[in-house]
Amino acid sequence: MSAELHVRTARTEALLRRLVRRDADAAVRKLVSGTPPADIAAAMEHLTAGEQQRLYRCLDDRDYAAEVLAHLSVVATREVTKNMSEDAVVELLARMDPDDATDIVGALHDELRIRVLAELSDDETGEEVRSLLAWPPETAGGIMSPQVFVMPDDASCGQAIAALQAKHEDLENIYYIYLTDDHGRLLGVTSLRSLLTHPPKTKLTAIMVPDPISVGPSQDQEEVARIVARYDLLAVPVVDSERRILGIVTVDDVVDVIRAEAVEDMMLMAGVSRPQQEQSVLRQAAFRAGWLFATIGGGILAAEIIGLYEATLASMAVLAGFIPVIMGMGGNVGIQSATLAVRGLATGQVQIGGVGPFLWQEARVGALLGLGFALLLGLYGVARFPGQPLLGVSLAASILLAIASAGIIGAILPVAFQRAGADPAIATGPFVTTLVDLLGIVIYFNVARLLLGL
Repeated sequence: MSAELHVRTARTEALLRRLVRRDADAAVRKLVSGTPPADIAAAMEHLTAGEQQRLYRCLDDRDYAAEVLAHLSVVATREVTKNMSEDAVVELLARMDPDDATDIVGALHDELRIRVLAELSDDETGEEVRSLLAWPPETAGGIMSPQVFVMPDDASCGQAIAALQAKHEDLENIYYIYLTDDHGRLLGVTSLRSLLTHPPKTKLTAIMVPDPISVGPSQDQEEVARIVARYDLLAVPVVDSERRILGIVTVDDVVDVIRAEAVEDMMLMAGVSRPQQEQSVLRQAAFRAGWLFATIGGGILAAEIIGLYEATLASMAVLAGFIPVIMGMGGNVGIQSATLAVRGLATGQVQIGGVGPFLWQEARVGALLGLGFALLLGLYGVARFPGQPLLGVSLAASILLAIASAGIIGAILPVAFQRAGADPAIATGPFVTTLVDLLGIVIYFNVARLLLGL
């Protein structure tokens, strides 16, 4: 987004908020008429529940209102639809694409969802919504659109163009033409460019790419996003076990997936399960307390380990002052390595079966960082305590080993979590920091004992 567009959008949001809070419905309607639905949805995220409902009631154009609703978050959707009748919701759903309608149905409060599903007629929209709801929301089947431009394998370019002109209003996005056999099995794909640049009598099979890349309906949405990004696709077909086309996942859906997964990873790295507004206060506290218990448990264990070296500290109390340095540097390096590992696993740059090069790289980076900061801390120790030169050497050796080991641990843990079937982002929270802190303490005091003869 350009700076000018960002400023204009921010001004629109601020003006909408002021008008809604003043109950200036006429002014709201006038402003809304020239504002993109996505901007209205963004502005509504900053309003209270009551203000969201008042603003949404000002959207007289039902098509416009449906598009705004499709852009809202789960929380805002629930608030806006909370007092709606099932008939009003069904009317809005009928104006949406099936995949958007499915997302809205999934976001509704339980009682309203049941009434809406019962009210949905057996027309094409109702059937498509029900079929999409059958798949878990974070799978290819859950995010796909059932609207696919399909042609038989004996069709020509001219026939495809005629069919496209006849069906274009019923299709959300048309990026590719998929060819199927008599049983509906996917045979090949061709682009709109190829379709339009060949003579009308050209058979589609002559310009198609056979056996195109596809995904299964139960495939995780994050893996689907990686496939689309890896092969620079605008859409990827979703097929069943017999390669019959069920739908397509388009690039705009993939962008939403990437954004959602990024938010989820950030939350997990912070020890939070999901955006806080989507949970009750009790659930927020319960989930976060679990991670904090792990942290305080690690802190108590660290205190116990330090207690084992009480005699060492008694003989040279100055060592206590450098404990935060060793722990802090090791923890930061561990978090950096873990973050890179999580990102690499998410983008496919780090593969479980070929993780060796990444670990070797992080080991070398950790060693190099350790050497640099060892020199810095060692020189400080020698200059600060000139009568005890071995103290500087001890500090240098400790931080070298702590940083090098932290880099390796931070790189290994997310991979281990991924291999165990857990989200690797969890590893960047208390697990890395606690483990690195404990190891750093053990390294620090044992190096001091060895070099200083304590």
